[in-house]
Parts: sequence; structure tokens; C-alpha cells
Amino acid sequence: MRKQQPKLFEGLRAKDLKDLVDEVFTIDHFKSKMGEDKDIVVLGFRVADKYPATDLMEFIEKGYSFILDADMSTGEERDGKYQVFVELERGKNLSGQIKDLLEGISQLCDCWNWKFRYFKEINSVPVTEKAILEHVPTTPEEYESKMMENRTKEVQEFFDQGATDISLEDMNTIVVSKPYSGNVPMELIALGAYDEIKEQIPGAIQLDEASRSQANFLEKYLGNYEIHKINGRFLIRNGMKGMIVKKDHW
Repeated sequence: MRKQQPKLFEGLRAKDLKDLVDEVFTIDHFKSKMGEDKDIVVLGFRVADKYPATDLMEFIEKGYSFILDADMSTGEERDGKYQVFVELERGKNLSGQIKDLLEGISQLCDCWNWKFRYFKEINSVPVTEKAILEHVPTTPEEYESKMMENRTKEVQEFFDQGATDISLEDMNTIVVSKPYSGNVPMELIALGAYDEIKEQIPGAIQLDEASRSQANFLEKYLGNYEIHKINGRFLIRNGMKGMIVKKDHW
């Protein structure tokens, strides 16, 4: 198949975005605004300023027929940079499409050493079609399986204290087991950095007898964690990490 060549739109020339686009981008880190994440892949490019980000967004949107959507963050990030989001269909042509897209962007920013971070991974991987296929699911079924695997790993790493067995029934149901103590199912609401997570559950700590008894039970059952009940949900802290869970039945 003949490779699709990008088109430079009026006013934009090769190397116009030199030194303005990070050579490390993300895949599946941001959620799709067009549909289900299992069907759509989202790429995220960091750009030094608003106007170069606008130029990159328009270049991508106008230059490639396989791009479903290109958009940018409404405001700057903490370091002053902007995100450009690119949505593509999850499918067998994905690796080749990403490669074609990067070849076009490279002309604008003079970037030739691309790397990507998948989902929430910290380490970046040099871009090759083989690396993309190894890390990025190309079917909805593969995506759901990988997300379940990642979520299970995140939850198990969070609960790193106490002799408990942690499993997931689905993406949002944690089951904690302890010998001779039965199972404790909980609904997983949020998981991440504690300072960010606690902002999702505003309100005062519930200090009534029932709430304190429930929090004490979870502390004894789960391990050495700081646990408070707020607005009917439980905020669990493990160092710099935080989790919000809900448990309706006692």
C-alpha cells in the first residue's frame, strides 16, 4: 500500500516547530473523548507553548485521513507546556499509522529519536513497529485484558502490608481475603497519588460510632494503613499513594 504523505498547510514549513515538541509521547494514557477506550487509541504530545500546539494539532488533523480527531489541552500544564491529543482507531494498522504520523511530525519539529510511554508506565520505549505491537493492544479484547492486568498490579502494589490476598472480580471490584477471616469485597472508586486522590472526596471525617468502627475494622483487616470514612466512602493512605473505596454491606 502506498504510504500516505502528510500535507503542510498554509503558513507552516519544515522545522517550524524545531525544539518545541517533546520526543517522548504517551499512548493510552489519556481517555478518548470520541468513544470507548477499548476501541480508540489516544496519543499525547507535549508542546512548549499554545501556538505551536495549535499548529501541530491542525497539521495532524488536516494531514492524515486515518486520524479520528486531534485536539489540545484547554490550558497549560504546571511547566507551561500544552498537550496535543491524537485519536486513532485501535486495529491491526495502528503501528504503521503511528510510524507514518511520526514521520510527518518529525519534519516539523526536527525530532528523530521518538520514544513512548504506555498507559501509566514511567519508563519510555524507543519507537519501532515491533515495540508498539508488544506494548499497545490492537483489539478491544486485548485492551480490556491488559487494563485488567494493570489494575490488578496497581491494587496489589498498593496493599503491600499485612498478610492479605488481593484479587479483582472486575475493574472496579476488589476482593480482599485473609485466612480464617472470610472475604471483604469493596468497590474501587479511585487510585493514585494521595494528594490528588483526597481532593476527590471533600468533606469532614465521619466520627460517629458506626463510621469509626468500620474504619477500625478495615485497618485491622487490611494492614497498617491510615483509613478514614468521608461522605460514605473510605480514604485509604499508604505513604504517598491513596485509594478511595466504597463498602455498602457489613
